[in-house]
Amino acid sequence: MTEPLPVVPAAQRMPATEDFPSGPAVGDAFPDFTLRGQRGLEVNLGRARAGRRALIVFQRSSRW
Repeated sequence: MTEPLPVVPAAQRMPATEDFPSGPAVGDAFPDFTLRGQRGLEVNLGRARAGRRALIVFQRSSRW
């Protein structure tokens, strides 16, 4: 029987260096970007939110 892997908190997974940026800080403006939505159409963050707040969810599919 194999031992389960230890759970490492996300803050400890990568060293805090310039080589491993952690992303924007709370309150920082999110950069504008364009990605394909769930129906395959391009969605631009700035145009889609039109100055309003936005919630962005990145979901990994089970088929890569």
